Amino acid sequence: MKVKETKYKKSSGLDSHKLVGFCLIFSLVLVIGFGVNQIFNILPIPLPYKEINYSFPLYLNLFCLVYRVFDYLFLDSSRTKVTLKRFIELFIYLNSIGLIVHLFIGVSGKNSKGILPSLLSLDYRYIWFPISTYLFFFSLAGLTVLLQNHMEKMRNIP
Repeated sequence: MKVKETKYKKSSGLDSHKLVGFCLIFSLVLVIGFGVNQIFNILPIPLPYKEINYSFPLYLNLFCLVYRVFDYLFLDSSRTKVTLKRFIELFIYLNSIGLIVHLFIGVSGKNSKGILPSLLSLDYRYIWFPISTYLFFFSLAGLTVLLQNHMEKMRNIP
């Protein structure tokens, strides 16, 4: 007698209820944004740096960090092996491309002065903060990947 093997695919309730899932994830994004905003209000950051033009990189990186952790713990139904390298890749790409775009080009709206103007067009006394934020998160992610590669090489040495 042959037993038919079936592969069990873990499925979350959000897969069958797309609208409920969308509302849940949208509310999660709003709560994370509100939480990061409250952190900015609590921290003793000088007033010019709290302006979105200067604090955007820090806000974006903290938001992505919290969302990636939540996504890994609760939303990822495929449960593929999430390595540290895969987790960190977002921060490497986000900060390398983000620095270049924010520094030289900026992000402008259709009929507006600019949603996020170029850093070179802002007050030169304060642009060190977003630049150092991009570089800090990029360096932290890069060093983590290098350390992980070094640890893997050390494990493979007989």
